[in-house]
Amino acid sequence: MRTFTLFLFFLLSFMLSFGQKETPNLPIDSSTNKITYAEVINVDSLTSKQELYSRAREWFAKTYNSSKEVLQMEDKESGKIIGKALIQVYYKMLGMDHEHGYINYTITIAVKDGKYKYEITDLHHKGQFVQDGMSPSYGLCENMINSGTSRQKLYNYCLYTADKGIKNLIIDLKSAMNIKSIINTKENW
Repeated sequence: MRTFTLFLFFLLSFMLSFGQKETPNLPIDSSTNKITYAEVINVDSLTSKQELYSRAREWFAKTYNSSKEVLQMEDKESGKIIGKALIQVYYKMLGMDHEHGYINYTITIAVKDGKYKYEITDLHHKGQFVQDGMSPSYGLCENMINSGTSRQKLYNYCLYTADKGIKNLIIDLKSAMNIKSIINTKENW
C-alpha cells in the first residue's frame, strides 16, 4: 500500500507539471502583506445604510449554505457584517480538475449611506479527505506564492482556482448590492 501511495504521489507530481505554471496576479495589501480583495463601491446616493445592510445580509443568506455558521459578527448599528467561509480549490491532472482542499477566508462588508466596502482576506489552505487519504494543508496562502518548493505548480493552480472563485463571488456580491432588497419591498400576494 505504501509503495502504491508513493507511486501515486510521484505520478501526481509529474502530472501537475501540465497545470498552472505561474502564480496568478493576486492583490497583496502593501501595509499587511496579505492577499486582500477590497473595494469601496458607490451606489445611488439615496440608498440608505439600512437598505445596503439588508442587501448584504440577504446576499450572505443566499450565497452560503448555512449563513448562520458563516457569520461571525453582525452589527446593524455600525453597518458591518463579518463572515468566515471557504471555497473549494483544485489541482489539474490529466487535463481535469480534482478537489484539493479548501481556501478559508474572512469576508467583511461595511455599509454607509450611498456606499459599501467589501474586504476578503486571511486566506489559508486546508486539506480534505479524498479517495486515497488526506490532501495536505498548506497554511497561509501568502506562503504559497513563489515558495520555491517542488509544490509550486500545485500551489499556483490552487491559488488560481481560489482567485477565480473569489472574483466570481465579488461579481455576485456587486450584483446583489445593486438590486433593491426583497426584505424591504412590499409585495402583493
